[in-house]
Amino acid sequence: MTVYTQNPPHIRSRESNASLMLSVIVAMLPLYAIATYFYGPRAVLLGLTGALSAGVTDALCMYLGGRVPNLRDFSSIVTGLMIPLLLPATVRYNIVIVAVLFGIAVAKQPFGGVGENIFNPAAAGMAFAIVCWPADVFSYPVPFERIPLFLTADTVFRVGTSPAKALALGGLPANTLIDTLMGNVPGPMGCTSVLVLFTCLLFLAVRRAVHVRATLAFLAGAAALAVLTPRAGGRAALYEMMCGMLPFAAVFMINDPVTSPKRSLPMLVYGATTGVISILFRHLGSYEESVIFAILVMNSAVWMLDLWGEHLARERRREKHDAGTRAGVPAASRKNVRHSQK
Repeated sequence: MTVYTQNPPHIRSRESNASLMLSVIVAMLPLYAIATYFYGPRAVLLGLTGALSAGVTDALCMYLGGRVPNLRDFSSIVTGLMIPLLLPATVRYNIVIVAVLFGIAVAKQPFGGVGENIFNPAAAGMAFAIVCWPADVFSYPVPFERIPLFLTADTVFRVGTSPAKALALGGLPANTLIDTLMGNVPGPMGCTSVLVLFTCLLFLAVRRAVHVRATLAFLAGAAALAVLTPRAGGRAALYEMMCGMLPFAAVFMINDPVTSPKRSLPMLVYGATTGVISILFRHLGSYEESVIFAILVMNSAVWMLDLWGEHLARERRREKHDAGTRAGVPAASRKNVRHSQK
């Protein structure tokens, strides 16, 4: 008997789960570097707090479930590193820990662990933090404000208005588009530098860790609604696409192999619809940033998109079979002929 090894169902290339997750971790390192440049070493400590909390929570959940923790599974570390990047550099450590705990212990492990979860753990953890501590989550220090490693009641730092907040208030951001491109604006510490995020996307695409078509569909859907419903003049659509958590989500979250559709056409529909809902939630929601909630909404619909994708695949196979039969050579005969020729 011949035994064939096969990747988990959420891995759609020759990459293993370990190498795929390592690629994502490496891609996030420049974001921590730029966050350290703008805010100091506290950004790194926040990331280490998230990664350690995620690893311990994941291992503990597996142990309580009677499973042996897999030391080569870095998916929990990815979640732990991703959540701090969506938060301000001044966020309290306990908020990071609780958000990670929720993402791993509620949104991931109860569904079966890696490859089985319905909702993106990082998005779920961030949604929990936004609902519980909106003032902390959306309180952004200005760039180059050196944040001490540990905040006290006497700690004072300057808080700026993020571009997403300015748009939510009905005006244009005071920052230039160049500042927004370079990341020199208040915002989540890993989401403001669009240029660095674009570099991360190129790296992940070369590594085949993401499907660029999902990112493009997401950005196209968001851009279409932003252009059709500008909130503050002609340039608002450009700011809309470059501010808040939307660029980060386009690179790292819309391409999550577990919580996105498996086939190409459903993936395009998933990306475009998530982009439209993201802008819609920004216009109608009570939070300045709501792409996280759009991702969770569409995560719940992925099973339907997967069923539709499988239906389309069966129809294509049936059409090919019928075409071969009409040509006068049944599919089985063609296979036998090729086998005999070999």
